Amino acid sequence: MKAPATYLTLALIALALLLPVIGRAQDDAPGIRVVGRVAVSAHLAIPSTSKSMAAPSVIPAWGDSAAAFLTTPGIARFTPSGPVQPGAMPFVRSDPRGVAPFPIVLNHTVRHYVDDMLAHPSGLVESFERSRPFFADMVQVLQQDGLPRDLVYLSFAESGFASSGAGPWQLSKTTARRFGLVVNKYVDERRDPIKSTRAAAEYLATLHDETNDWHVALIGWNKGESVLERFWSLRGVEYDRLVAQLPRTTSGLMNRFMAVAVIAHHAREFGLQAVTFVEPPAYRMIKVRPGTMLTQLAERYGTTVARLHSLNPALLRDRTPRRIAFDVRVPNQPRAAL
Repeated sequence: MKAPATYLTLALIALALLLPVIGRAQDDAPGIRVVGRVAVSAHLAIPSTSKSMAAPSVIPAWGDSAAAFLTTPGIARFTPSGPVQPGAMPFVRSDPRGVAPFPIVLNHTVRHYVDDMLAHPSGLVESFERSRPFFADMVQVLQQDGLPRDLVYLSFAESGFASSGAGPWQLSKTTARRFGLVVNKYVDERRDPIKSTRAAAEYLATLHDETNDWHVALIGWNKGESVLERFWSLRGVEYDRLVAQLPRTTSGLMNRFMAVAVIAHHAREFGLQAVTFVEPPAYRMIKVRPGTMLTQLAERYGTTVARLHSLNPALLRDRTPRRIAFDVRVPNQPRAAL
């Protein structure tokens, strides 16, 4: 008589185990539930792709225009991670045509990061506002080096697009100098969004050349090339399995990067105001004599020293370097001879 009871008990246990799986299957239903500006449940309906869509001359950072642009052929789509064999997504260095998309993943862990960011969205919105003068040029640098454009969001995951400290990409001084950036007591080009993106692109390309796998390349980016051999077996594995075996700082960076990219593509769907970058650059480059004071430039170009510092965050002093001519960004104003 105990056998039926045992079978019933086993059946109830099996049902209990299946319920979370059923709930996860429902999570894949299209649509998004949003309360105010906080995403309660992020169920993404991926925008359809039109092969006839022409790329705009300027690149939007996020929102509707970004979603349309970044879901064109060759740009990442957000799908659950699956096994990807090394080399299945060919990387074409220094050739922006036909560049494979970065394998963005939207799993349950990334969704938690998305929800956390959207619970306090002001930080992310402010970081995109700080990037406004530079974003399109940063993406163009990645394209010129043949890198996936979504990698630009790694800088937001790294630093919130900080212009202080080690800059948007958080490059070490050693890495910065290795890839041609000047770091001294007068200038720290890690803080320059365009110059540091060139260095970051070269470093990311080098890491991918070594690993042939973008996810593993990001491990090298975060922990250094010397650790790559320890993670060689993770090339091409499912994202969930990969991050489970990573140091917490590395898995956190990768999940933040994925979350920023998802939000950037689908800002309006998450209840955020769509912010697009469709205006031409608000600055132009001029070459000035060594040791030029920023107060002098501010007076001649009708701006402020604070504005010049925001456009030229690499300058650590209120003057340009003393021994060399220097390229400075100034607001678009009538040209004045120096």
